[in-house]
Amino acid sequence: MLNILIADDEYLVIDYLKMIIEKNFDDINIIGTASTGREAIEKAISLKPDVVFMDIHMPGINGIEAIRQIKNTNNDVYFVILTAFEYFDYAKEALSLGVFEYLLKPVSKAKLVETINNLNSAIDKKRKSFLNEVELKERIDRIVPFLEGQFVSYKMYNIGTLNDVAFYENVFNMNLKKGYALCLMINSSNPFERQNFYDLFKIKLKSITTCLIGNPLSDRVVAFIPYEEKTSQKDVGKRIEEKLKTVTNTKYKIGIGRVYELENFNKSSNEAYIAATINNGKNIVYFDEIYIKDAGDDFPLHLETAFSNSILTGNFEEARKIFNEIFIKYSFIYSEDVDKIKTKLIELAFNMDKMLPYKLEDRNNFKQMFILSIIKTQNTLELRNQFIQYINEISTEIQNQKKEHVDDIIAKVLEFINKNYNQDISLYDAARSVNLSYHYLSKIFKDEIGKGFVDYLTELRIEKSIQLLSNQKISIKEICQNIGYNDPNYYCKIFKKVTGMTPSEFRMSKGLRGDLIG
Repeated sequence: MLNILIADDEYLVIDYLKMIIEKNFDDINIIGTASTGREAIEKAISLKPDVVFMDIHMPGINGIEAIRQIKNTNNDVYFVILTAFEYFDYAKEALSLGVFEYLLKPVSKAKLVETINNLNSAIDKKRKSFLNEVELKERIDRIVPFLEGQFVSYKMYNIGTLNDVAFYENVFNMNLKKGYALCLMINSSNPFERQNFYDLFKIKLKSITTCLIGNPLSDRVVAFIPYEEKTSQKDVGKRIEEKLKTVTNTKYKIGIGRVYELENFNKSSNEAYIAATINNGKNIVYFDEIYIKDAGDDFPLHLETAFSNSILTGNFEEARKIFNEIFIKYSFIYSEDVDKIKTKLIELAFNMDKMLPYKLEDRNNFKQMFILSIIKTQNTLELRNQFIQYINEISTEIQNQKKEHVDDIIAKVLEFINKNYNQDISLYDAARSVNLSYHYLSKIFKDEIGKGFVDYLTELRIEKSIQLLSNQKISIKEICQNIGYNDPNYYCKIFKKVTGMTPSEFRMSKGLRGDLIG
């Protein structure tokens, strides 16, 4: 369907053209007519025709100027000139503007039909070409992200050869021979939030700098940023932080590695990941800033001691943080010697084993599996991850044992309370019964039971007294003494606080009789 606008100051010409078009074509829609150049411009802008039949000689703005104005707003419009012979020089100027055809007045039916058929063919061909371009672009848009993720993954793990770089450079139209890694980590377990943030991050980073972004991994996304002298890592870090600050409240961490030749991009990737795990209160961490330039071969004893102490006290969260610092030191001292890093990690694992606060049944199995995985690994970053996993496995097993230990303690304390609730007992007495400190028992009792020792004991005593109140032969004073209280007035006050009524009111509500104390 073609939409046509006819512009001519002679209404007979307009009616003639309309009659021939409507009689010979079913798929042509005449969407408007104009009698001046200005009207033609206004209607072309508002109606957006595919074709404009334009008379050259019209009042006010002539047809040539009208064509210029219309093309400024819509360059896809096809123009057909209507002209008398004496205006043929104007027609030649119109052809220089890319006019499709010109028709001499009076326009013959055959020439008009031929022109419209040619227009139909030209516009149909152009539309098909446009659709083919859209389809091709859609295919490319689907393939490019895959190739982008493939490239980053290959270079993170040093897969492939330098011979394939030219292929990727042609695909992405960028220089990939040198660059650095940017690693994003998100503090969220919600997969939808993570994916939304990844998508947002991708848009914002690409608006800042030329880059390739890898596929999201389980805990991070890594980007390759080609090196440019005019834009430093800190410029990129500062700008991405500013961009994200205005659009999200999601907590994230970005680590940025150093610049390397492409064959060493995996080093920058490892550095960026390590930087992203540093807990220094900043959103952006540059590996250069945590690099200890005067690092010698002597391992800092204070870190080794701190790591051992955290294991000894069962503070595995602290142990993981300290290990990150230890691993950074290893990475610098032994950056070219993976086997040396393996040896140091195995030594650390044996020292850790000696410091464990519990004797684990499967500790040897854990250690053997860890050592085997370390021996098989050649990637520095994977070595770090495996040690963290080893810490996590030990931590989980110890927490399970602690839980069993705590459950046993709580069971004994509850038994103590049930046997002695009718005595004047305290938390101190309960703690002494299980050989624990007053403060430690107070903490684990509330954590496990959900209420403090005194509240639990009070509720138990009131529950026991309610059972005794059903026996009208027992006085309230006797009940008070039977549940561990010496002062009946105090007992009545506590009873009312818990139940909303005094013991006497409770008895009366149940239709029982007894003394009226309280």
